[in-house]
Amino acid sequence: MLERTDRLALAVANADTAVETYREIFDCEVVGDQLDEQACARRVTLQWGRDQLELMQPAGAGPVSDFLHSERSGVFAGGFSLADPAALAGRLEGKGVRVHEQAQDRFVVFPEDLDGTGVILSKRVERERVGLSDKIWQITYALPNLQEGLVRYIDLFGLGDLYTNQYESGEYGYLGAITWFEARDGGLLDSLEYLEPNDADKAVARFLRRNKRGIYMASIETDAIPTIKERVTASGAGWTGAGFGGFIHPRRLHGLLVGLVTYEDWNKTRPLPG
Repeated sequence: MLERTDRLALAVANADTAVETYREIFDCEVVGDQLDEQACARRVTLQWGRDQLELMQPAGAGPVSDFLHSERSGVFAGGFSLADPAALAGRLEGKGVRVHEQAQDRFVVFPEDLDGTGVILSKRVERERVGLSDKIWQITYALPNLQEGLVRYIDLFGLGDLYTNQYESGEYGYLGAITWFEARDGGLLDSLEYLEPNDADKAVARFLRRNKRGIYMASIETDAIPTIKERVTASGAGWTGAGFGGFIHPRRLHGLLVGLVTYEDWNKTRPLPG
């Protein structure tokens, strides 16, 4: 039922400070600033490439404040767009997940109601690119048990007919799986990734010890990796290079660990059926 990975929401102590960080690194633009009454938070929305980043600053006691005070990672919710978000919202409710309808074609699950992994569902919209990022292509969940997590999320999101490949990373210390929304050469990279740590000393295991489970990171497509790297390293630490591109550490991005790839390189190497 999911079609695109199209947004992230971060719980932040100060939205204005976070806005400046994302502007300096990615050339984002503010496209919304409003009170989210159900989350009890100020919600500042950035256009981040073709997708959006919502910065959630507590405006009192509520889900965002609770999330920050629990000392969880900053990724409050992952967002997906699709033709009929109301249908998927109904599916989630039918499976016992509490869903909040916030506006026409916008539905939100708070982290406390889905194992620490908030969800935003919205209508699919094509946007012009803004800044150095192109789009969010993957949202990654950290789980204590990979197989149980696969069954749960594939069932909740109605992904049963989509291709899921499984693998192991010795370098990063986890068992992993990816559900591709379009499993074909030249298709969208949009996908959900699931990780179960198998090395207690690596980052995924440390995340799980702190958070129990949750959204571990996200990845973006960009043709501007050298420029982004230069901006990060020119103003401090927080960049780690990798053969596919690199990572920006969560301390530099107000709780978000982000991986950077080019579409061309990743499309050539990703596993596909057959």
